[in-house]
Amino acid sequence: MAELPESSFVALVMAGGSGTRFWPMSQPQMPKQYLTLYGNRSLIQSTIDRLKLKTSQENIFICSGESQKTILQKQLPEISQFILEPTGRNTAPCLMLSVATLLEQGFAPSTVMGVFPADHFIGNESAFSALLQKAIDEAKNFKTLVTFGIKPTSPHTGYGYIEAGEHFNNNSFQVKKFIEKPSLEKAKHYLAQGNFFWNAGIFVWRIDSIAEALKTYLPKEWELIQTAVKNKKITKIYNQLTSQPIDIAVLEKASHVKVIPADMSWSDIGSWNALLEHRQQLSGENNIILSKNQEQVSLLDTQDCLVASDSTKKIVLIGVKDLIVIESEHGLLITHRSQDQRVKEIR
Repeated sequence: MAELPESSFVALVMAGGSGTRFWPMSQPQMPKQYLTLYGNRSLIQSTIDRLKLKTSQENIFICSGESQKTILQKQLPEISQFILEPTGRNTAPCLMLSVATLLEQGFAPSTVMGVFPADHFIGNESAFSALLQKAIDEAKNFKTLVTFGIKPTSPHTGYGYIEAGEHFNNNSFQVKKFIEKPSLEKAKHYLAQGNFFWNAGIFVWRIDSIAEALKTYLPKEWELIQTAVKNKKITKIYNQLTSQPIDIAVLEKASHVKVIPADMSWSDIGSWNALLEHRQQLSGENNIILSKNQEQVSLLDTQDCLVASDSTKKIVLIGVKDLIVIESEHGLLITHRSQDQRVKEIR
């Protein structure tokens, strides 16, 4: 295929997550990224809205599972650039498939590509836009593989961490190490050290830069996926790929990886309790109600509770605190806020 004129920026949204911790509202056919947890737009719609301010919608691609194609078309009718995975295989295979697809479609290798989770919250869009432009310039001019790091405010065990090394004069850091979700003891150590960031899962690089890294560190799998994309025979090959994160499989081994500190009111909203905490911080309110009919929810002598409902059923809480109450057509969840992630044990 003939090479297209260089685009200033192409965005890839990773939307393959299943969102099991948001049961009962999150279902296989309606994962977390399609839920409306802020305002009147779903998480993935808000992600696309942010990216439209930086590039044309024709340059926005979504990588997700084939089973999510219908809900993608319903929520994002203006986007048609879907890269569909036969099965979920973590971020390294997802990105190999996506980079190979962009090259096969004729995008110039020098085009800068951004990678964004579909289900995160970013409250400060102007800060996000400025940080993204800084990352684009860095990636374009120096062929750097760039990631965003969030300064930790607590020893959170639900996030991956980035250990920062050398500090550069443009307020970026060399990445020393990517760390998967740590124990509480290790997370406390990272917080005390001061040179660790939460991993926001956002990456910016030139297509040729990440392709070269894939060729170097995943040579056999990269060759397989390129051939599969060219021949349009992805399913058989994709199931042979190792399920692994791009951070560990490639980025930690590469020498030209930088992290940019990102202060942009970010949260990955990893659980109902995380949503409660974040909404409390944003609003200053004690209790959070997410309901199409808020007048149907009554709270008496109730503290630090989250109530979410997608029905018109009357819900009343009296004299309780620290509860998560989620009611939907698929089920009813009542849990102490400290135990909400255990929902995965009973599904």
